[in-house]
Amino acid sequence: MTSSPAPEPPAQRFVRRLAELKVPDPAAARAALWLRLGGLLMAAGLLLGAVAFPLAHGTDNSLAQGDALAIGLGGITAAVVGAALFLRYSLTGFLRFWLARQSYDLELLGERLARTPANAPQPEGDQRNGAPRTDPAPR
Repeated sequence: MTSSPAPEPPAQRFVRRLAELKVPDPAAARAALWLRLGGLLMAAGLLLGAVAFPLAHGTDNSLAQGDALAIGLGGITAAVVGAALFLRYSLTGFLRFWLARQSYDLELLGERLARTPANAPQPEGDQRNGAPRTDPAPR
């Protein structure tokens, strides 16, 4: 008697297929570096803005105020760029997980639909949004 190999569980099959796709690891070092850089730029931007305000208001010299305003604008720019980097790389990890989860759910749905016999009885009425059809059938 020959025994057939045990069927592979869907979760393990999904992990194997994901490895075949060579999807980069969401915890890769480069992504983590950009994420940290975005956080540092946001913090540096806030710090520069906090430093520039008293510098600009603490003197009557217009040249010193101009320098403080330039520092403040640089801080705002750093904070905006840092926030964009931080959001981009933090959402990338989440969306990659979401896409993998969607793929897995669709595969399970396809397997379930493939197991359903073609001549299985269908529910009566039009099942739109789960509500049964109440109006008479069109003639």
